Amino acid sequence: MAVSSVTSFILPSFSNPTSSSSTKQKVSLLPLLPSSSTHDSSLLNKPSFSFKKKIFAAPETLTPETLDEPVSEMAPKQKIRIKLRSYWVPLIEDSCKQILDAARNTNAKTMGPVPLPTKKRIYCVLKSPHVHKDARFHFEIRTHQRMIDILYPTAQTIDSLMQLDLPAGVDVEVKL
Repeated sequence: MAVSSVTSFILPSFSNPTSSSSTKQKVSLLPLLPSSSTHDSSLLNKPSFSFKKKIFAAPETLTPETLDEPVSEMAPKQKIRIKLRSYWVPLIEDSCKQILDAARNTNAKTMGPVPLPTKKRIYCVLKSPHVHKDARFHFEIRTHQRMIDILYPTAQTIDSLMQLDLPAGVDVEVKL
């Protein structure tokens, strides 16, 4: 019987359902109000949220039995991380589609494309060649980035990625 350690720690009465009802412990998480014999209105109006004992959850350790996947499949032994950079969004999206198609045709598992933060570089240029420093032009260049992970690559996957013809406006960075 697998019982969560948090449940068995906080509520011990639920940890063993086969035990008799006379041996079960009762746990109350709400503070008790004063009995009916003492009707002090000042005590009833004040909320009392102070617990005498602090209850902490016990940490759970993950074992292969608790997980659905075997240990060998949890972390890939090898992965290819591809970062793409471009100034133009349609170009980078088309390149991502080509890379994903090439990887999926060779039965490699892919993750992505993950959009990374866009870098914005601003250049400030004087309008006038000599004076009038208050008048300036502001130019900006936005660099869009995407990241693709290819898990469990094969030799066919690497060959198909090497034969891709990506556009010239896309910078590709590959890490193994």
